[in-house]
Amino acid sequence: MAVISERFDSLGAGGAPAKLGLMGGTFDPIHNGHLRVAEEMREALDLDAVLFIPTGAPVFKRDQNVTDPEVRFANVRAAVAGNPHFDVSRIEIDREGDTFTVDTLRQLREHYPENVEFYFIVGSDTAATVGKWKGREEIAQLAHLAVAVGRPGSADADALREAVMAAGPFQLHLVRVSVLEISSTDIRERLAQGKSIRYFVPESIGKNLAGYPVGAHSGRPECAASGKPESEDPLSKAFFNARKAELEKRVSPKRFQHSLGVSDTCVQLAKEYGLDVKKARLAGLLHDWDKGYDDDQARARVRELHMEDEIDPYIVEQMPGVLHGITAARALGQELPGIPADILQAISRHTTAAPDMSPLDMALYIADAIEPNRQFGRIDELRAAVGRETLEELYFQTYEYWVFLLFERRKPLHPDTIAIWNAYTARHPRKGKRGNGDGSVSGKKHKGKK
Repeated sequence: MAVISERFDSLGAGGAPAKLGLMGGTFDPIHNGHLRVAEEMREALDLDAVLFIPTGAPVFKRDQNVTDPEVRFANVRAAVAGNPHFDVSRIEIDREGDTFTVDTLRQLREHYPENVEFYFIVGSDTAATVGKWKGREEIAQLAHLAVAVGRPGSADADALREAVMAAGPFQLHLVRVSVLEISSTDIRERLAQGKSIRYFVPESIGKNLAGYPVGAHSGRPECAASGKPESEDPLSKAFFNARKAELEKRVSPKRFQHSLGVSDTCVQLAKEYGLDVKKARLAGLLHDWDKGYDDDQARARVRELHMEDEIDPYIVEQMPGVLHGITAARALGQELPGIPADILQAISRHTTAAPDMSPLDMALYIADAIEPNRQFGRIDELRAAVGRETLEELYFQTYEYWVFLLFERRKPLHPDTIAIWNAYTARHPRKGKRGNGDGSVSGKKHKGKK
């Protein structure tokens, strides 16, 4: 079954009553007014969660240029990430054809148990058109209608109530909300005029809107995560700094410092072994892009990216800790399509390795182990081997270190671990070296290239 919501997919599974708010819209772009209405509705109606549902092909905007749905979805996701009661769903974006509310409610009803009640949240201007809604009587059976009133130009409450009840047997809730005079149209106009949109939209997406692709359906290639054209150089300093700012919001402070350390170390290795420094810097920064997810969220991420048929189910269920490299590579490739394929490959392989690692793959794998914030085990021995060993030998020593560590900690091994081990031992048989049992290696060093 498809995932409806990463955070609230199992809402009501225990049998207890639950209330789910549903807030649909084009969100072109989402702004603080949307978020404030959702929060006040949640409090007033005692909702357990609010699910934002960006439209895919909105029927009522057929004659307008609407920004690419992936761009809008990425911005909604970033905007709601900081509120544990909010989430975003792809169900309308992934549905083919025109977007109708009644179809969405049917799909949600099939997914969630009967003890989950739906509250369809709309503004008073939208509610005033209820008589024109497709399947309005079925909508009235499937969900409560929660109307935000008090916005500029909203209909009189009594007249609105009368109009809604005449259209169908709705369970109607009129909720007074704060008036924030913000509209997506105004934001797009301000952007076009080069004016500030600060405090109109969440800080988490403000940077994404600098080149907001209004009218992306016209065929312009766009980047879903940043809202910037593909033509932006992914190896530029500006691109690196933009992704750095995003990463800081995605992961914990400790993980962020680790990523910076890996980036710097990857650059040092690139200089030492003659690799592309810019690619090494970006690969190091982005390698833990998806590290902020817990185990269940990592599994959900696999489903979200439609990778179920590409990843061994055993790894998904038993080793979710290695998924973040694989899913990060896929997500980054989709959201930031200008990133070179060899960078994405290195990110994908940094948790599992592979029998045919490229030089960049090996550099990132090593950097992840020896960056300055790592202080456990015998990491110093590996650091000392930089420049004294070939890159491949240093990679294999690092791989050997991690394998011994997994044995010592009685952690499960990736199914390909033995195949990778055998591939490298066949090319690099050990002479006078052996594992020390503590994850370290000893023996004579061999001069590597610089």
